[in-house]
Amino acid sequence: MADNPEQTEETVENALPAIFVTNGTNAVGMALVQQLVAAGYKVTAGTDLGSDGAFALRDAGAVPVYPDMTRASNLFSLMLMAKAEIVVNTVVEAVNGLPQKLGNWRDSLDLVEAGTQAVVAAAGKAGVKRLIHVSATSAYGDQHGHDVSEDTHLSNDNELYAAINQAEAAVLDGAIPGYVLRAGFIYGPQSAASREIYEGLNVSKGVKTGHGKKAWIHAGSIADAIMILVQREFSDDEPKASVYNIVGDDFATPDAFITDFGNAMGVGTPQISGWGFSLREPDPVLLAVLNDSALPSNAKAKEELGWSPRYNHLGGIDATLLAWRAESTYGEDEVEEQSEDDVLALPAS
Repeated sequence: MADNPEQTEETVENALPAIFVTNGTNAVGMALVQQLVAAGYKVTAGTDLGSDGAFALRDAGAVPVYPDMTRASNLFSLMLMAKAEIVVNTVVEAVNGLPQKLGNWRDSLDLVEAGTQAVVAAAGKAGVKRLIHVSATSAYGDQHGHDVSEDTHLSNDNELYAAINQAEAAVLDGAIPGYVLRAGFIYGPQSAASREIYEGLNVSKGVKTGHGKKAWIHAGSIADAIMILVQREFSDDEPKASVYNIVGDDFATPDAFITDFGNAMGVGTPQISGWGFSLREPDPVLLAVLNDSALPSNAKAKEELGWSPRYNHLGGIDATLLAWRAESTYGEDEVEEQSEDDVLALPAS
């Protein structure tokens, strides 16, 4: 007797685990949501962008929610509603975009540390089978330009590095299999920091200088790595704690990266300013992020995951600009306008 195509399709869809993404409207989150939905996964994703974020997630095919990221009880309720078997935590991107735009890092410390701890607690209580956490290679601190691997200890030299370190520890010490993806500085079409730099360079605004050679990664490449982990079969002997560096194959200083960004935009070499004439004392954490130097190896991710970055940083910049030019040409709002009442998004309770 021939198989019923509709029944087969439904069976395949039901076999895919439901996914909960803590922030689906940052650069990594949106790249991931688009891939997950295209592959047939049911996705519930948080947003911190209000109704605009909810519209974007609905348009991408996900169910939007408004999580309270530091309340485990709220996250637990949303994970239960989503019937989530896999949770992806992308909130550390708030302190891991282009480093010249790290001005609000203090405002995000609670989100990074307490927020991740809340995610871990909620996921354990909700019966989640796998937790994937996107972290930051910046927390290796200053390794004086030396190569580092996943076995290299993270730094506690400042509040930001310590918070990233503690967030990772919560995931790796949790009750469910946890994967930490240490990402280079994240850029891409949905990156708020990337967009801010782009708009600033278009009106000839300068950026702060940084000479530490470091890792960069396009958001789509991180989404590729997450997809590999999402698609793994669940197993009783799944490793409890795994760490991978998810970085490009090339390294560049912030000054070199931003110079390449400006040249690719066609605005020429950006104005890169020092700190000597600032009316305020330079922020020591921002100085560290811009000038610390470490070269994380991605060999483990390539060997164990079969992953490779899509681009070097020049190709990633071109891909980002191409996406923005397409938005400008075709318009972001070609979808039919919806009233706020049409958006299904559950608020924090």
